[in-house]
Amino acid sequence: MTSIAEIELSPKGGAAFQMRAGHSLRITARSGVSLVAFNAADLGERFDQARTKVYNMKLWLDVGDKLFSKLNNPMMVVIEDGFRPYGRHDLQLGLCSSEGEGGRTACLESLVEALAPWNIPAHSIPMSLNAFQNCNVNVASGEIAPAPVHPQPLVTLVLRAEMDLVVAVAVCQSLVAANAPPVLLAVTEG
Repeated sequence: MTSIAEIELSPKGGAAFQMRAGHSLRITARSGVSLVAFNAADLGERFDQARTKVYNMKLWLDVGDKLFSKLNNPMMVVIEDGFRPYGRHDLQLGLCSSEGEGGRTACLESLVEALAPWNIPAHSIPMSLNAFQNCNVNVASGEIAPAPVHPQPLVTLVLRAEMDLVVAVAVCQSLVAANAPPVLLAVTEG
């Protein structure tokens, strides 16, 4: 695999970048991250949590499952999931924002800043795939609750682009593990 880009994110970091169809994104972390994606050819087409759950017919993603857009198109597919022994990536909760985090910069603001070169405003940023952010669901009552898990080893999630994309990732500051190393992002061919 040829490396196209490598990015290191601090606990308050966010980044956005383009990926071509067939490229892979490797996220290596011990802390939660929020990921959103947009069709590079039409930034109005964006990742959608609800369609992703409906088309996969499940609340949590597994290897082989796809992330879908608001327009029902597959955007990314899960290739590898090293978090699975510890927890599941969240598709229930939304993005944290400064209003819910006591005024401090949060995922939404980090994504807005990272996506500024594409002129994507806050109201156009979809609810994210909350990678490495375990969430419990009570099937009897319907209640959901964050259940953070911080594995000791670094864990990896690999997603392959199914279309040309603009992808943005933010470190969830409310879920940063104590003494966690930076989140590492690597975009590769294949």
